Amino acid sequence: MVMLKDTIIEADILVTSDSQNSIFKDAAIYVSEGLIVDYGNKKRIHKEYSTNQVIEGKNKILLPGIINTHSHSVQTFLRGKADDHALLDWLRKVVLPGEANYTSEEVYFSSLLGFAEMIRTGTTTTNDMLTTHNSELSIKAAIESGIRTRIGKMLMDVEDFVPAIIKEETETVMETTRKQIEKYHQTQNGRIKYSLNARFLLSCSPKLMGLIVETQQEYDDLMLHTHASENRTECVEVEKMYGESYIRALNNMGALGPETILAHGIWLDDTEYSLIQQSNTRITHNPSSNCKLASGICDVLKYHELGVLVGIGTDGPPCNNNFDMFRDMRLATFLQKVKHLNEQALPASRVFQMVTIDGARALNWDNEIGSIEKGKKADLVLLDTNQVNALPLFDPLSHLVYAASGKDVCMTMIDGKIVYQDGKFLTLDYERVKNAAQKYQDK
Repeated sequence: MVMLKDTIIEADILVTSDSQNSIFKDAAIYVSEGLIVDYGNKKRIHKEYSTNQVIEGKNKILLPGIINTHSHSVQTFLRGKADDHALLDWLRKVVLPGEANYTSEEVYFSSLLGFAEMIRTGTTTTNDMLTTHNSELSIKAAIESGIRTRIGKMLMDVEDFVPAIIKEETETVMETTRKQIEKYHQTQNGRIKYSLNARFLLSCSPKLMGLIVETQQEYDDLMLHTHASENRTECVEVEKMYGESYIRALNNMGALGPETILAHGIWLDDTEYSLIQQSNTRITHNPSSNCKLASGICDVLKYHELGVLVGIGTDGPPCNNNFDMFRDMRLATFLQKVKHLNEQALPASRVFQMVTIDGARALNWDNEIGSIEKGKKADLVLLDTNQVNALPLFDPLSHLVYAASGKDVCMTMIDGKIVYQDGKFLTLDYERVKNAAQKYQDK
């Protein structure tokens, strides 16, 4: 990791995602002590600030770090192992047994590989669900990688969904969780924030959900992160278990609110949409995962009409197969156009907000990240436009959403520290991570 105390980062184009959606040409940002001090015209920045550390930006777009509002880094070693299954079979037959049989080393390296891929493709912040056991090793991987994250162990206690090898009693689950909150929440200069990751209602007893809600209320800035209303069969099973629909059940147990983010949110009736709106609950849309698992299409436009905050997430590699948020940005807008048969649905400018400032708002982090503004954290990405897929380049936002790829990223900066640059990871030994993945593959 390279910490540059005072740095000027140049770019042909600067996309801010600020309240005016400002875009500058021939631009630069001055970064000091991990914060954005100033930005705008390159000549002015060089005139007003002096530093020997200048990152040249010819044929580059400079943008805020991308925010992934729902991921499973620990599932990275299961990439390609759970193809062509519906959600509940996908969980029971592959994902849960795969997580359960990880060694401690595999938990660590699977998460580290996931964070490396996010960083490589321009994600600077993620909202990450781990597994039940050895979860501290995944948090260790997050700390070492330099990524910004809300993160926590997976919370489950219903025996039908928890393989015996990792079965925990309800009280034990929460005891471990509280210890991790005390140790990791709001650490690393605020870069690591803990989250209460209840997998979904079919794997969480009413008692556990009650304890999760109680715990959330005891701490500041602690989010509840869970899957909800993802799949029609899942919704039927939840109603059998809880005696009412998914969102109603969450509402009755006090689990909705501005510090709750629900992954998916596809199968809702009008009353449930109203409950989400009234409680100011946040949603994370996961387009690739929803398509691959044939779960359905989240009605992002309806949420927007209701004023509900919606971010975009990749979900995990077994149901997406990568962490490239540029792919999910593109798919998110295409799905809304098809769902509503409206070519103007979710235009590039709006979907780009969803992976920057709206993602930050959904995670209650917008006072520090999500846009390029004075005083915010220097979470920044440089994108190379000297590529065949960038020519000609008429509109930066159109390019970012419809044509760019995570492979075009040439620099990722988090908290003012360069964590990836020109093909090299600066916080981790990629060969070591790659060897661990090969070892798992061989096994």
